[in-house]
Amino acid sequence: MQQLNDEQVIIIRNRIIADGVTDNDLQNGLLDHYCCFIEEILLTGVDFESAYNTAFQAITPNGMHEIQEELYLILNYNKHTNMKRIIYVSNFLTLSCISTVIMFKTMHWTGAAILFQIALLLLITTAIILFLNSIKHWKSHTAVYNIRVVAGFLAALLITVGVFLKSLHYPTAGFQVVAGVLLLNLVFLPMFFYHLYRGEILNTSKINS
Repeated sequence: MQQLNDEQVIIIRNRIIADGVTDNDLQNGLLDHYCCFIEEILLTGVDFESAYNTAFQAITPNGMHEIQEELYLILNYNKHTNMKRIIYVSNFLTLSCISTVIMFKTMHWTGAAILFQIALLLLITTAIILFLNSIKHWKSHTAVYNIRVVAGFLAALLITVGVFLKSLHYPTAGFQVVAGVLLLNLVFLPMFFYHLYRGEILNTSKINS
């Protein structure tokens, strides 16, 4: 089997690091896997650059950060499961409270104002929990993903706090709501739905191939 030289090994390692893999053990494991894969391809007579590109496309078509995310989930399964439970419970309570507020407002029942404030508090709490959960493995995500998370959190915070201050008749509340909605509609939602669309396209291409 043809052996890679030191310069080629350094090129592969640098690519692994550049793609966002920060765990040393995972870096070494991926490096060994890539080197073996590339050395086998080199036996067919292709050049290093072609074998290099083929290896990365075959082993990690969606990027290496996904492998680090999966490793993180495996090593922190219990913590991740508990965090998921907290997120689902907080989302459930928030949506339940919001729907109850709508019912109380529609029926003109007393207590709607208090429930509305509770719903806003739950919404802020849920946004903070989701944001803190995302920044725990901030480095393992792409820059685009992190921008989307920050935009979504700021939009939720601005809208929720703005609506709460609006109920108290603060003069700057309207500006906060408008800023939050613009951030939501112009940054977060386009990035979020493009991510869903891109993921669906990749899944479809995998099935067809």
